[in-house]
Amino acid sequence: MIEISPREGEPLKLTRIRCYPLKGAGGFDLPATRFDVFGVPGDRRWMLVKENGDFISQRTHPSLALIQLSPSGEGAHPPGQGSKIEPRDVRRFVAEAPGMDPIFLDLEAASGPTIPVRVQQDRVEAVLIESVSNWFSAYFGEECRLVFSPERFNRPVDPDYAPGHTTSFSDGYPLLITTEASLTDLNQRLAQPSSMLRFRPNLVVGGAEPWEEDGWRILEVGGVRLELVKPCARCSVTTVDPGTGTRGKEPLKTLSGFRRWEGKAYFGQNAIFSGTSSFRVGQNVRILERGEARPPLARDPSLGQA
Repeated sequence: MIEISPREGEPLKLTRIRCYPLKGAGGFDLPATRFDVFGVPGDRRWMLVKENGDFISQRTHPSLALIQLSPSGEGAHPPGQGSKIEPRDVRRFVAEAPGMDPIFLDLEAASGPTIPVRVQQDRVEAVLIESVSNWFSAYFGEECRLVFSPERFNRPVDPDYAPGHTTSFSDGYPLLITTEASLTDLNQRLAQPSSMLRFRPNLVVGGAEPWEEDGWRILEVGGVRLELVKPCARCSVTTVDPGTGTRGKEPLKTLSGFRRWEGKAYFGQNAIFSGTSSFRVGQNVRILERGEARPPLARDPSLGQA
């Protein structure tokens, strides 16, 4: 690891905390949080699957992006309000979609029979939520089922990168961390700027240099330790406009032109965590450890990136 020297200029700041209760659907911002066993409370605890148990994502169902999830009931704060949100405060969520009446997803009331499902390459057990599965089938015009990941169903992450850690229905790791500076650099190369929402991060950091996060290993915010274990390879989900549910070619096409390594394009860092302290947007983010850049790409295209 590279020894850390004092940072020059303005400190890094946490600028966004985001939760996506239903895998692949729209999420919401939090002013503050405290991690539960899976990370941001409620994050990717629900998932839609086909009748055979295979997971449904924006890769095949881009209109999934138009299903919006937001906090409902006691503990919910309008955007920009509330100084702290504890895991117990946000337990119920409202789901809305074009042409559909709202429904509610409740962490406390998620019960039903257990069925086998597939998320990415993993086969896991999940709780079938039969009471509202028809709502999603009606929205898509095809049969699908809503499933839930309770805390007792611990799905391990890749042991080659983070042995002993678990996640719910995320693609592979509990957290995704991105930086505002890297998005700004990407947008300067695009004809139409991209929203950070296309990359679906949990935590966004401001004040960094573009692609500086490639060399981060361990961060700390509010007493919580964040270990960046693997760069995030991006897929066609980034080409779905979260506001319209339509698919294009960008920003993945441009990203692949200068952030490609071993056949994949990278944006953001997958992370695991330790610590249960609460933290909030606006707090300083400390770099505790650095390492060699992952993926090993030069920052300037003229320097010969893969």
